[in-house]
Amino acid sequence: MIGRRCAFFALSILLILVLSVNVYFIRMIVETSSTSRRIYSRNLPEPKSGQDSFTSSRSNEKDLQDRSQLRSITKDISEKIKEEVRTLPSKYFKQNTSYTLVLERLLAELRIMPNVREDIWNIPNNNWPDAHQLIPPAAPELGTILEVLRRSKVVRADNAPLGTQLKLMLNLENDIKALFKPQWYSRDAIIHGPVYHGKDRHNAEVAAFYLSSLLALRRVPLTVIRKLDLVEEVRDLATPALYATMYQEGNDTCLYGVCHYCSLTDPVCGSGGVLEGALIFWLPRYLRLIKHRHPWQRTYKKNKLAAWEVDEAYCDKVMDSKTYSPQSSSRLLDLIDTAIFDFLMDNGDRHHYELAQNNFHNPAVLLIDNGKSLGNPDVDHLDILAPLYQCCIIHKTTWDRLRLFSGGSLSIALGRLAAHEAEIADVLPLITEAHLSAMDRRLLIIYAVVESCLKKKKYVSNVILDHR
Repeated sequence: MIGRRCAFFALSILLILVLSVNVYFIRMIVETSSTSRRIYSRNLPEPKSGQDSFTSSRSNEKDLQDRSQLRSITKDISEKIKEEVRTLPSKYFKQNTSYTLVLERLLAELRIMPNVREDIWNIPNNNWPDAHQLIPPAAPELGTILEVLRRSKVVRADNAPLGTQLKLMLNLENDIKALFKPQWYSRDAIIHGPVYHGKDRHNAEVAAFYLSSLLALRRVPLTVIRKLDLVEEVRDLATPALYATMYQEGNDTCLYGVCHYCSLTDPVCGSGGVLEGALIFWLPRYLRLIKHRHPWQRTYKKNKLAAWEVDEAYCDKVMDSKTYSPQSSSRLLDLIDTAIFDFLMDNGDRHHYELAQNNFHNPAVLLIDNGKSLGNPDVDHLDILAPLYQCCIIHKTTWDRLRLFSGGSLSIALGRLAAHEAEIADVLPLITEAHLSAMDRRLLIIYAVVESCLKKKKYVSNVILDHR
């Protein structure tokens, strides 16, 4: 009896030992497998989009596993910039009267010629565009062409084939196409929240067109204010797809179109059948626009920062690419021009950019789609300037032109051009004084960033580059 008990006890001990060993080895196998998966996932190659590998989706860089807890470096930089503004030399606060020469020349270009050439569209289609601009430095026919764009007869109306918001594609007489962005907001509406919030502001498209001429960055397509008769110029000429989204609400004609965010519950309505909007000349096909992802693209996620927001050496990595090396092309400098332009306009939604690939050597970055500008005149989104303050380089031509508009000259000049457009189009003033003043204030910040870069790099030639 005692022998059987001892044998049973020994067998139980042996069974426990066997089970313990099995559990141990199973645990080791599971942990090893899990570790292997973690190591493998860290070493997976990052997805690339064509030649633009410096995107906001580089989540593996520096093992930033929880970016929501990281403090954006832009917050530190903003304090330095504010201090630099307080110590700016007095020359930046004094009005440079030379701006009047630029303004008067532009106003002269906007004069409307009495007799319009039959082939006038041949000028912006074939004569004007080149590798660096859509409109040449001297364009005496500009005012006449803009007036023809305002008055040309609509022959067909359709939903625009691209974008997330309501836009119309209009076919005009003489085989011309134009994009129509409707008015959603009053001029003094303030868009709160992130810089990219809200719908497109149609008046911002027109302001961007005139600002580009002032800054000698004539890379914005021809843009005018136009009032459409929604019955005669749209509904009666609409494609079936567009027509199906139109209806009457009392005396007003409404439409909601076809797009990603378009909805019957969110229509736009004309006042008495007339709808104001921005009419943007559709560029000729031969230019072959190619879209590229912007290296300083936002994540558009509240708790996720982009690589450029947390990496102080981000620009060095961008310049390591042949695509953005200043020695190879002017593309990075063009993107810095774009950042300056967008900062003045308060446009923080430049997630892509376009180049005209028509056998052009070193084509300039075009300034297309500026509707998310003029959001909040009381806020300066300094991170829009990240390409400038991180790379600390700028085109000499851009810097020279910016200095022309010191001491409040920028708001005066842009205000004059906008007033001209409003008078010709018979609409309310296009830009509020608050937005104009904000541009003067932001220009001081741009001066401060460049001054800071000059101190940092010591030599002017390291910052102000003559690459065009």
